[in-house]
Amino acid sequence: MMNAKAGKLLRPADVVYDHVKRRIMMNEYKPEFVLTELGLAHEIGCSQGTIREALLRLQEDGLVTRTARRGTVVTRLTAEEAQEMLVLRRLIETRGAIEAARKVNKAQLAEIAALRERMDEAAAQRNEYALMEADTEFHLAIFRASGLDALEQILARCIKHSHRWKIWAPSHKRALSKTAARHDVLIERLAARDGEGLAEALGRHIDTIVKIPGAKRGEA
Repeated sequence: MMNAKAGKLLRPADVVYDHVKRRIMMNEYKPEFVLTELGLAHEIGCSQGTIREALLRLQEDGLVTRTARRGTVVTRLTAEEAQEMLVLRRLIETRGAIEAARKVNKAQLAEIAALRERMDEAAAQRNEYALMEADTEFHLAIFRASGLDALEQILARCIKHSHRWKIWAPSHKRALSKTAARHDVLIERLAARDGEGLAEALGRHIDTIVKIPGAKRGEA
């Protein structure tokens, strides 16, 4: 059960992880949906041990919750929780922006530019999930340049959950090409090493990811 991704062979557990993660992120496995090792093993065609390894990784991402009583369930996400995630995400990313603009190097800028190109490719293919993945890596790559390593895993969780909310938010409407283009100003500020400008642009970017009922978040 090996698959090629970015020129590398994936382990079976990686393939399972990607499969289940995609279905969760795209709302095919809805919040509080019960995932069983045996059921997934039959569906995907692999061992329960492989499923278990993938589910443990998804638990680390905060996408599933494993309990003795209910087993493994897709993590719920309410409007209130989504808003709190966006507030936390905004705080972490804007604070990291100053350091990222100061410390970013040419190799990191090249990586970030390549991720931006991946967004255009995904948008052209109308592949929302691929765009989401490139978007996540893009934001994490900028934050990684800040050197605030202890916060990266927390930020990664916030980004994943904000993407989940965006998928099913009823008021969210934006063409994939426009979603990709929204990141151009972030690259411009970063390349100019304008930390204050990057922080401001990131704040505006996060504030307008999606409209949340009852919140004044600007243009969506």
